[in-house]
Amino acid sequence: MTFQIAFQIKCPGGNVTKISFLANKRWPMAVAAGLCTIGFISGCTPQEAAGPGSAAVDSAIASALKEEGKVQFTTVGDLEQDIQANLMVAVVNELGGRAEVLQGAVTETMAAASKGQPIVGMVNWRWQTPELWDKYVGEGGVVEVGTTDYPGEEGWYVPAYVIKGDEKRGIEPACPGLPNWEALNDCASAFATAKTGNKGQYMSGAESWAFAYGDPQRIENLNLNYEMVFAGSEAALYADLTRAYEQGKPWLGLMWRPNYMTQKYDLTRVEFPEHSAECWGKTYACQWPETVIYQWASSVIEKDHPTLWQILKNYDLNNDQLQELQAKVIDDGLSPQEAVKEWMQDNRDVWTSWA
Repeated sequence: MTFQIAFQIKCPGGNVTKISFLANKRWPMAVAAGLCTIGFISGCTPQEAAGPGSAAVDSAIASALKEEGKVQFTTVGDLEQDIQANLMVAVVNELGGRAEVLQGAVTETMAAASKGQPIVGMVNWRWQTPELWDKYVGEGGVVEVGTTDYPGEEGWYVPAYVIKGDEKRGIEPACPGLPNWEALNDCASAFATAKTGNKGQYMSGAESWAFAYGDPQRIENLNLNYEMVFAGSEAALYADLTRAYEQGKPWLGLMWRPNYMTQKYDLTRVEFPEHSAECWGKTYACQWPETVIYQWASSVIEKDHPTLWQILKNYDLNNDQLQELQAKVIDDGLSPQEAVKEWMQDNRDVWTSWA
């Protein structure tokens, strides 16, 4: 027995194709739908069906990105930069372009970008290296792309239970005078460890970070009875905080926002004397500066990569989305690349809107 079948198929990209044919009960309609996937029906191509979650790829954007050539997204190796660099590499590649991650110090990558290498930096805490920004951005071959919708914040942090205790967990306040920095010496013994003897311990990340934050000078010039200890890396710093927090022990260390750890745990920043230009870079006996997080690119991106430039201008990863990506790495044990792939599959409408 044969019969007439007529229906419409909506293919990736929104194309709707009408099809009709004579069929019998041994020819399932899935075969007809499969024609769309392999490109036999007008308006559906393998390229359009590609990408995470079979996201549609605009052929004009793909062609333009391919013609513009390969680009690099830089990271210094911290999680915030690793995630956003890998995210943009994946987005550009899925849209039909060619991109790769470039790992290196900002001194090296900005210098290379200023000489015409097509490099993009998705995260720049400008105050950390103001001399590089002043040297390269503008007339120096590097341009500002934009800023994030959320501010940055850094400093010395303690779990909130250190200040006010936690009745449910049976934790007594270890330093109720905080967050005022003047209470630190009164509580030094609460933060002391086997490594620091009778001094309180302040935990930082990698030893190479010390120059940017001025912690040795801050400790000396505020006469703090503390010793700085290095966890060795960002991941080790997170692990040290997690271990102390889960055990309900006093902890004092470097932390910042946006950061998944400050979202996951109830942390309070120590209030040092108000920041000033006279203090920062000299005595460091003050609070960190308020932070705007910038994105930058080689000027050749704006000039010779107009399609990518527009994607960068449209880029909008909010704080909650960034924390979601970081959680996939910290809690789920995924690599940044794996986290990005999984997130893109679940948030196709977000990243495709940037194009």
